[in-house]
Amino acid sequence: MASNPAPHFIRPGWARSAPSPRAQEWIWRIAVLAFALAVLTLPIAWTVRYTAQTESWWERGFDRFNVERRTGLDRVELDRAGADLRAYFLNDIPRADIVVSNGAGEAEALFSEREVVHLIDVKRLLARTYDAGWAAIGFIIAFVVGVILWQRRRGAAAVLDKFASAGFYAGVGVTGGIAALGVVAITGFDGAFRQFHLLFFTNDLWQLSTRDRLIQMFPQRFFFETTMLIAGVTIGLAVVLAASGYWYRRRHNSSIPPLATDELEEPATIDREATQSSQES
Repeated sequence: MASNPAPHFIRPGWARSAPSPRAQEWIWRIAVLAFALAVLTLPIAWTVRYTAQTESWWERGFDRFNVERRTGLDRVELDRAGADLRAYFLNDIPRADIVVSNGAGEAEALFSEREVVHLIDVKRLLARTYDAGWAAIGFIIAFVVGVILWQRRRGAAAVLDKFASAGFYAGVGVTGGIAALGVVAITGFDGAFRQFHLLFFTNDLWQLSTRDRLIQMFPQRFFFETTMLIAGVTIGLAVVLAASGYWYRRRHNSSIPPLATDELEEPATIDREATQSSQES
C-alpha cells in the first residue's frame, strides 16, 4: 500500500521569498544613508537645545560680549530676562512679553513688537529642531533593531560587522559634510548666517538693528561660537563612529567593503527547502 507523502505547510509568497540580492543591496544603501542623516541630525538638535536652554552658556555670552553695557540692564535683571526667555522657548505662552526694570528703576518691555513676533518664529523653529532630534533617536533605534533581525541567523559577529560598516560610512560622510560647512562658516560667516535666515524664516523680521535688545543680548559673535560648538560636537560623534567601525573591521581582519551588502540573503530559500521536502516524501 503506497504511503501518502508527508504534508508540508505552504507559506504565503511574502514569507517564502526574500528580496532579490540587488534589491537588498539598494535597501541597505538607503538604510545607511538614512542612518547617516540621523547621525547628523541628533547631535545638531541636542546641541542646539543645550545652547538655547542652558543658563551657563548664556551667562558665558553675557560676560564675553558685555551685554550689561549693551542693554543698560544690571546683571540681576539680565539674568532674570534670560531665564524668562529660555522658559518661553519651552512653554505654551504664545508671546515673549518680558518686562524688565531699566537703570532708572522703571518697568519697560524687554523687546519691541518686531522682536516679539520674530521670537514666535524662533520658538517654532526650535520646537521643530527638538522634534527632529527625537525622530533621529527613533530611527537609530529602528535601524539597530532592523539590522539585528536581518542578521540574526548569521550570529552576533555578522550583526556587529554590519554596525561597523554603517558606522564607518555614516561617520565619514557626516565628518566630510560638516567640515565643508565649517570652512564656509569660518571664511564667510556673515553670508552663511544670512542664508540661514533666508532659508528658515519666511519674513524679514530677523533683520534687526544694534538698538534692538535681541542683537544686544545675542550679537553675531555669540551665534558664531554656538555654530562652532554644534559643528565640533557633531564632528566628534561622527569621528568616533567612523573610527570605531574602521577599528572593528581591521581587528577582525576585514577591510571596509563597498557600500553594499557583502553577504546577501538568498531569495526563495524556503521555497527550495519546501520543494526538496516534497520530493523526498
